[in-house]
Amino acid sequence: MYFATNNSTATRGQYVERLRSLGLGGDDEHVVTSAYATAHYLERLEPRPADILVIGANGLRSEIRGVGLAVRETTEVPGTLPPPEAAADGVDPAAMRRHLETTPLPPEADTVVVGLDMHLTYAKLAEAQRAVLAGARFIASNKDRAYPVEGRFLPGAGSIVSAIEVATGRTALCIGKPEPFLFSEVIRRAGPQNGPVVVIGDSTDYDMVAAHRVGATGVLILTGLTEPDAADRSAGEARPDHVIRSLDELFRLPAFAGA
Repeated sequence: MYFATNNSTATRGQYVERLRSLGLGGDDEHVVTSAYATAHYLERLEPRPADILVIGANGLRSEIRGVGLAVRETTEVPGTLPPPEAAADGVDPAAMRRHLETTPLPPEADTVVVGLDMHLTYAKLAEAQRAVLAGARFIASNKDRAYPVEGRFLPGAGSIVSAIEVATGRTALCIGKPEPFLFSEVIRRAGPQNGPVVVIGDSTDYDMVAAHRVGATGVLILTGLTEPDAADRSAGEARPDHVIRSLDELFRLPAFAGA
């Protein structure tokens, strides 16, 4: 059994700690995050990336560095430390523009990787735009629209990716669900299997679509984000093969009896 998530903010080790706190056990080898899958996608590229700009969290940077690739520090982003007049909203609306215009620029990164960045700045967007317009590879760990927290939703990585897509006219290659790369990395790590590959998830638009794109059976569980009628409203790749309300029900399905 493998755990796969679109979240790119944490390392696999941090996810293992969370799983253990829930009594589920697990180890790094059985956790695949979009950050980890992104790192291994980059590792296999030719020519090999030599200078990567990450707009995202430290978990994404750590996984990419873990495969031996060079990632810029956040402090290396031009204009990331503006003077007070450029940092204050409304004091001088043109101050940030003047700051960016006069900041010395390094060579553009050859690869831009975007994930969820809760410390996003205009300077980061500007540097990502500059690199992509100069021809850098443009890769998204995921394009989630939003994610739930207590009492509300917050913008997901997709909102940041979309901003750079609009600013450059380029479309990012997405590693996370619903694209197949994340689950393909899980299958690659698992090695040859005798039985079917089964994906259990709580999203029709992400989990079920990604499952079907790698030829897996999609099982929708209704304990997460999905509303009870979501399966009835879904179609095509998003339509689950089975719907369950708990993991106990999984093993009562005819296809999994005795598993």
